[in-house]
Order: sequence, then C-alpha cells, then structure tokens
Amino acid sequence: MKEQIDYGFLNTQMDPRFADRKFGRFGTMAKNGCGIIALYNVERAANNNVQFEPFYDARKQIKTNLFGALGTRPSSISKHLKGKGMQVTRIHIDQVSRAPFYDSIIVLYWYWFGAHYVAGIADKENSYTFYNAFTSPVSMTLEDYIAYLKRNKYHTVRIWGIRFPRENDA
Repeated sequence: MKEQIDYGFLNTQMDPRFADRKFGRFGTMAKNGCGIIALYNVERAANNNVQFEPFYDARKQIKTNLFGALGTRPSSISKHLKGKGMQVTRIHIDQVSRAPFYDSIIVLYWYWFGAHYVAGIADKENSYTFYNAFTSPVSMTLEDYIAYLKRNKYHTVRIWGIRFPRENDA
C-alpha cells in the first residue's frame, strides 16, 4: 500500500515528486499536467481530505488531447467537476468585471507555444489565490489576473466559475 503524503495545494507541475510521471499515453505531468493540477487544487479546496496520489491514480477518467501530448481536454473540466457535485459556470471574458465571486475558478489561456490551466481558490471576498501561475501562489482578483495575462500577451480561452457542494444541497 502506498504511503499517503499530504502534498496540500500544488503550485507547479514541475514538482520532482511527480514531474516525470505519465499523463496520457504521450505526455508527462511536467509537460502537460497543468489541467490535472488545476482540477486537483479545486477538489482539494472543496474537500481538504483529497490527496494527490489517489487523485493521480484516477487520472484516466480525465480526457486528454492527442493522448496526453496536448494535456487536458477542455470539455473534461466541466464534466469532471460536475461529476464531483460542483456547479460549473462558464465566465465569458467580457463579463469578468461583473462575474460573481465563486469558491474557485479555472482559467485556460494560450500563448505562442502552448496553453496552460491555472486554478484560483477563493481566499477572501473577490480575491483568489492562483496556483501553478507564478513561482509561488499569488492572491489577486480575477479581473487583475486577466489583466496580467493580457499585459503578457497571453490569450484567455475559457474561464470556469466553480461552486462547491454545500451540505444542505443534498
């Protein structure tokens, strides 16, 4: 039986504990694991008992593009989270300044040599802590994060607003 190590929130897919592990048939966590890292961080925020190793072991349920060579398929984000009982809303880029505050968000953006998923976890009213976006977690509003992406010539593809299941939702 594998020893369960609590990794907490993950801020990089380059973590030496799992960077070389497979993601899809042709990918690795280091090259293409940003989507699975974002999904893990969201699940971790919703349930502090979520551990990385069992989450990683179940990764085959999360569909990839080109057998993992291009990372997580965007359609898998909503499907996976809804399967965990979360409410998922698409936020259009022109609605960012008016978007309600969510328990968590995932942002997918592209740049000249690839695409990247980032999770933002609510930390206080209107502010999220963004993981796997900077060298260390950074807290800012969604509007400020999107402005940062624009300044750096990154192009937002999709934003998911996520509400966690509540005990009284049952």
